[in-house]
Amino acid sequence: MKTPILAMILIASPAAAWAEAPGDAPSIVVTGAGLDLPPGTPAYGSVVIARERLMDSASGRIENILGDIAGFQQFRRSDSRSANPSAQGVTLRALGGNASSRTLMLLDGVPLADPFFGYIPFSALAPERLSVVRVTRGGGSGAFGSGAVAGTIELASATREQLPDFAASAFYGSRDATELSATVTPDLGTGYVSLSGRWDRGDGFYTTPRDQRVSASVPAAYDGWSTNMRAVAPLTATSELQFRATLFEDKRTLRFAGADNMSQGQDASIRYIARGAWQVDALAYIQARNFSNIVISSSSFRRTLDQRNTPSTGLGGKIELRPPVGP
Repeated sequence: MKTPILAMILIASPAAAWAEAPGDAPSIVVTGAGLDLPPGTPAYGSVVIARERLMDSASGRIENILGDIAGFQQFRRSDSRSANPSAQGVTLRALGGNASSRTLMLLDGVPLADPFFGYIPFSALAPERLSVVRVTRGGGSGAFGSGAVAGTIELASATREQLPDFAASAFYGSRDATELSATVTPDLGTGYVSLSGRWDRGDGFYTTPRDQRVSASVPAAYDGWSTNMRAVAPLTATSELQFRATLFEDKRTLRFAGADNMSQGQDASIRYIARGAWQVDALAYIQARNFSNIVISSSSFRRTLDQRNTPSTGLGGKIELRPPVGP
């Protein structure tokens, strides 16, 4: 755990994210959220992690916050600073951790899992960018399909009223752990754009007990960054268009010198939300990911595997239509 000795936070009050049209025209209220939950949601016993908890994590890592949920498991207990990225699968209901996720994890309705390995890029998910996390164990995954074997974890981006005009922070701690982050959210007309970035690095700690270390043993160093842009624009008084793009890169060294791995991605999605009598949630997304990994033998301490380039691409979409059905 890092021990920050320097912290700086600058926050300005958010501006109003609405505009009153002249005359008798209806007000346009931009929320940047998805549709309200369907009436049957309480039947499935979903667990909600509020924004207050997301902002109150000492580690600043979303996977540690998800550990609050009973039955949540990862293939490795290490967080995203000292585990191989391809081992970051998530599972619910205590079905047993697996390198490929048995639980469908969504951000604003878009799947997060790597299209090839099935792991979750936790280092690209900054808690301060989120509004709420909703976890549904087992059945009740609804329209999310067969990917939700053990359940669904839904992440929602922060709304305009939750985002300050500007915020920045800097931390420095033991083992040269450094973390810098900033967010700027200007209003554009009746909509808004949110730009955020985060960079953290550290020399890491030894993952091998002292009596088992050899000359090739090194601390689990890490160095990663992510940027996120989200834009929301109203189309009518009851509909809006949402766009999100995320870029990230994460480099880590595991156990032995030269055992380096890297994961990177470029994700983009566009989403249409209509909150009228007939409610609509339509989205399309693309994922471009890559992964490299060098394995060092624990007996000869020589390179035994070099996955230099493992690109993968994911394409998908969803249309959800809710007709008026009465109270």
